[in-house]
Amino acid sequence: MKITVIGSTNIDMCSHLHRLPGPGETAGGGKFMQANGGKGANQAVAAARLGGKVNFITALGDDNFAQQLKLEFINEGIDTSGIITMAGEHTGIALIMIDSNGENCIAVNSGANALLTPQHIDVLSHIIEQSGIIVMQAEIPYETVKHCAKIAKGASVAVLYNPAPVCEVDDEMMQMTDILVVNEHEGAQLSGLNGTAEEIARALHSRGARNVVVTLGKNGSLTFDGERTTMVPSYKVEAVDAVGAGDTFCGALAVAYAERQRIDADALRFATAAAALSVTKAGAQTSIPDRATTEAFIDARK
Repeated sequence: MKITVIGSTNIDMCSHLHRLPGPGETAGGGKFMQANGGKGANQAVAAARLGGKVNFITALGDDNFAQQLKLEFINEGIDTSGIITMAGEHTGIALIMIDSNGENCIAVNSGANALLTPQHIDVLSHIIEQSGIIVMQAEIPYETVKHCAKIAKGASVAVLYNPAPVCEVDDEMMQMTDILVVNEHEGAQLSGLNGTAEEIARALHSRGARNVVVTLGKNGSLTFDGERTTMVPSYKVEAVDAVGAGDTFCGALAVAYAERQRIDADALRFATAAAALSVTKAGAQTSIPDRATTEAFIDARK
């Protein structure tokens, strides 16, 4: 089953600091690293590295970063025929600060990502229609996300939606979503509840999402499918950098669904393990594990 990821590509400018600065404060003594990122690109790389057959639809600028990024996607085994170059625009940039505990704060300059329109998608609709599942996030325009979902549902293609950074999601989009992936903060905001993860999952399911997955960081993850709640604990690791962990989870979950066509404990376990491994290294894409490493990690902890 082919996986098509539709979303953002960024260049991440990362500063590793002892602690994050407060408002108006300058924190020095950090180490700088440039890496490839963007939630769409991270999820595409994760899905490819973890064994998926991946197409990627994204928008890049016409700057020096674009050709470098295309080559690196190709090296990951990703089909790049859905990449669009936006003339006169820059590729997305993310400015990231990470403290010694792996916590982070991020500022994003969207660039070409903000210009990916439904009209661009129409030209590439055949890629969506030939997929088994599409994967989307919230760093491209919302109207484009919904347009992709409509094309997918018209072709009986599953939709995995990760509305991050958190945004408003209307009921029409919820009802087109087969797998909704949120963390506790995102889930609370979308549901309007300050309750447990299961309460949040049930509330979001009631709005139309068929499977709701809530990631819980060090406490693991759970899913609710309308009948049953499945909980998977986390794996204990020494965290270095949490950037990209959620994206790794989503890419892994898409692979699990493509292979199993369901979201169950094994799918959650695979995604949770991949995400746990990703926090043990710095960087978004540089930290994503491959399939063999992830499976060995799971086997060693059974």
